[in-house]
Amino acid sequence: MREVTIRSPGSCGEFIQGIYGGEPCLVSCPIDMYASLTVREGPPRAFLPGKASLMYERIFEEYAIPRGEKHHIDVALRSDIPLEKGMASSTADIAAVALGLSAYFDLGMDDRRIAELCIAIEPTDNLMFPRLNLFKPCGWGCAHGLRGKPGGVHPHRGFRGADQHRGLPRPAGGLRILRTSAASPGWSRHFREGVAAGDLDWVGGACTESARLNQKILYKPHLETLIDLCQRNGGHGIVTGHSGTVIGVLYSKERFDYKGFMTAFINAVPPKDYEAIYHAPL
Repeated sequence: MREVTIRSPGSCGEFIQGIYGGEPCLVSCPIDMYASLTVREGPPRAFLPGKASLMYERIFEEYAIPRGEKHHIDVALRSDIPLEKGMASSTADIAAVALGLSAYFDLGMDDRRIAELCIAIEPTDNLMFPRLNLFKPCGWGCAHGLRGKPGGVHPHRGFRGADQHRGLPRPAGGLRILRTSAASPGWSRHFREGVAAGDLDWVGGACTESARLNQKILYKPHLETLIDLCQRNGGHGIVTGHSGTVIGVLYSKERFDYKGFMTAFINAVPPKDYEAIYHAPL
């Protein structure tokens, strides 16, 4: 019996997000949380949810897969990525469907093609690529690739805030876009140079500044508190969901005072203001 199983990662929001060359761009922060898809021979036993179903139908149409094949494959999607927190749960789902069907039917999709299919369904993250790049979420294109990457596996401390942005107006396209001044590109340059050099302090500093700028778009009440706790306990910086409530502390295990951070965090942030705390390696 033929069977294919793949995983597609979620994110801890975006390392940076803003306007580059006049267009909205972002660099997603991929983490070790996944949507998993299994395609196997046999009668279908479950329905795909929402946008995953749209991707399923689009692939059958665009690749002219005989409709009868739908009665001979079972497609099962599972995910451990929290929903509606800016953690790319939707992108992970639809990218998993595209990659899984491509592998099962030998369609030969590459990362760029999967990105095109995802963008046709919704503004998306760039988690289908094996390397970091500055990505246009609302229309196809990579502004440029990023050479190098932070070395090793560095855990994130995730903080999912309560959904305090419900009811805020959304601009056209459903994305809250961070607009930055062309006269002050320092934080984005620091991110690019930090990635190239494997310097997580430069990367984290740029992420923190991007998070601060986004406060004008989607305010996070405890951001400055977490920035302070991160700095005092040896973390590299703060990563946030620019269109969601997730907040992460970027750190290296060898220098981070985890106990000190958690003690201060518990004393500073009321339990009612967050839903979960977890570790997720980059």
